Amino acid sequence: MILHMKTLTALAFLIGVMPVHADMRCEYGVVSRGLTPFEVAQRCGGAVFQQTRLEHREPGYYVHVDEWIYDQGTNKFQRLLRFENGRLLKIEMLDKPRGFSPPF
Repeated sequence: MILHMKTLTALAFLIGVMPVHADMRCEYGVVSRGLTPFEVAQRCGGAVFQQTRLEHREPGYYVHVDEWIYDQGTNKFQRLLRFENGRLLKIEMLDKPRGFSPPF
């Protein structure tokens, strides 16, 4: 019993420490880190929002950053996909979209 508890405690610690890199399911496949924007668009279609910019990292070194937001439907979290230099680096879960409320 003690060995079982030690194993569970160690496992819980590792799960808490290990980084989680979530994939995203789309209509035509799964999107994961390392894909190109073209590969993501083939699997998920167009994003509801796209932004492109250059980020200055070090003197003389810039990174091309694209951020895309996907709305996956009612009661589902939106996803922010961050590409750096043409590769998907991160998939971040955002808030659920809020429904429209008429002003009256």
